[in-house]
Amino acid sequence: MEITKESGEGTSLPAEWSSVSEPARAAWLFSKELLQRNRHLKSLYLNVDVRKERQQQDNALITFYKRPCIQWASPFICELKGDCVTGPSVCRHLFSTAIFKLRSGLHFNLEDAVLTKVFEGESDHLVPSTSEALVSSEAFTVAGRMVGHSFLHGGPSLPGISPAVLHVLFGGSPESAPVTLEDCPDMDIRDSITLVLGRTMAQISCFRRGLEETGVWPLLTQRPDVVPLLFPRESEAQITSHMLLDHIVWPSAITVIYENYMELKDDEDEEEDKGDICRISGYLRMFIENASSAERKSLLKFWTGWEMPAEKMKVEILNAALPSSIACFEKLRLPRHYVKFNTFRDELQACLSTVHSSFEFS
Repeated sequence: MEITKESGEGTSLPAEWSSVSEPARAAWLFSKELLQRNRHLKSLYLNVDVRKERQQQDNALITFYKRPCIQWASPFICELKGDCVTGPSVCRHLFSTAIFKLRSGLHFNLEDAVLTKVFEGESDHLVPSTSEALVSSEAFTVAGRMVGHSFLHGGPSLPGISPAVLHVLFGGSPESAPVTLEDCPDMDIRDSITLVLGRTMAQISCFRRGLEETGVWPLLTQRPDVVPLLFPRESEAQITSHMLLDHIVWPSAITVIYENYMELKDDEDEEEDKGDICRISGYLRMFIENASSAERKSLLKFWTGWEMPAEKMKVEILNAALPSSIACFEKLRLPRHYVKFNTFRDELQACLSTVHSSFEFS
C-alpha cells in the first residue's frame, strides 16, 4: 500500500519519498515521515549490560527483537549498563553490533554451537542458514527486524546478501533467481546448487516478515532503487580513506588538555604543542590511508559508535596513555607521546580490536 499524506484541502497526495530522484534521500524522507508519525507512541527501550558475558549480551539483543506485536517505528531509547556513555552513540553502537552479529554469528546457544551464523557463505553470496532450529527459534524474523530497525534510524545496512536471495525476498520465484556457484556455502554440495533456495524458502519468508514488521516494506517495494542501500554489495560497503579524511576536523588549538582544565602555554610550549599536533595528525592520516576497509570500519565504530562517517569527526591530541574516544561527540582522542608511527599504529590497532566487544571510553 502506498503511503500518502493529507493536503490542505483534505485530499491524499503521494508522499514526497515516492517521487524524489535520489534513493538515499527517498530513504531518509520515508524514515523521517514514519518515525514522525509514531513519535507519540510509547518508547521502545533496549538495555545491554556490558559487564556480562557476550552470550548474555547477545541474548539481550535477541530477546528485545523477539518481542511480538511491536511497533518498531516507535521512539527508541538505548542504555548500556556498566558504561557511563549516554546519548545517540549508544544506539549507534547497538545497531552496529546487531548488524555485525548477523554477519559474524550470534550466541544463540543452539544445537550446542558456541556461535551460530544466521547467514552463511562467501562475500556477496550470503544465504540463510538451512538450520531448521533457527527457523523454529524465530532467528530470521529477528534478523529482519534488526535490519529494518537499523535502516529506519539511519544505522548500518546488511552487506553481502546473495542477489538470488534478494530476488526471492522481493517476490521473485526461485526458478528465475540469478543463482551462481558461489551461492552455495557447502563446497560438497555445489552440484546441487539449484536446491539451495528451495531449502531456504522458510528462512527468507521469516526474514521478509521481520522486515515488513518494521514498516519499511512500502519503501522497498515501491522504490526498488533503495534496496541496494539496505543490502549493498560487499564492495559497495567498503570504507575508503577519502570517506574518512573528508569528514575529519583536524586539531589546531595551541593548548594542551590537562585532566579537567585547560592551561595556556608560553610561546616555546606552543611550538612544541604544534609539533605534537602535526606529528600525531600525520600518523593518523598515514594509518587511515594504509588501513584495510575492515580496519577503517573498526576505527569509525571506535570513533563515532558505528561504521558510518559523521558529518564532523573531531580529533584531539592530549596527554594520555592510550587512544580513546568520546563517541557521543564524535571525538577521537590521541596521545601526544608517540614518536614512531609503528608504535602509534600497533597501539591504535590494539584498541580497535576490542571495538565489537566493549564500548568503554576513557
